[in-house]
Amino acid sequence: MAGIAKIESITIDVKDLLKELEFWEAVLGAESEVWQHNADFVTIKGSNLALQKVPELKSGKNRAHPDMAVEDIDAATPQLEALGASVVQPPPTEGFRWAVMADPGGNEFCISVG
Repeated sequence: MAGIAKIESITIDVKDLLKELEFWEAVLGAESEVWQHNADFVTIKGSNLALQKVPELKSGKNRAHPDMAVEDIDAATPQLEALGASVVQPPPTEGFRWAVMADPGGNEFCISVG
């Protein structure tokens, strides 16, 4: 069955575009690409992630979030924290392991072994 649309990117609203851009570029090991029509909208090359500058701070829980694959949660967590992320929910000690993290602006994302 053919769909009507496809997901081009997941966009995260951010207050501090440059800080968030540096964070996500380091996390993804990618370079940014400024959208030609609006300098307040940036896509991250090689991913489906985009950042959009907004005037307000984040409030409340994200209704959607990126899920990120890592090789080792215990190694990736301190690396992400060194870049400015914070742990929202640490990984369980048994079974399927994932952690809920937040970027410097407080936007949640999950990491798990992929």
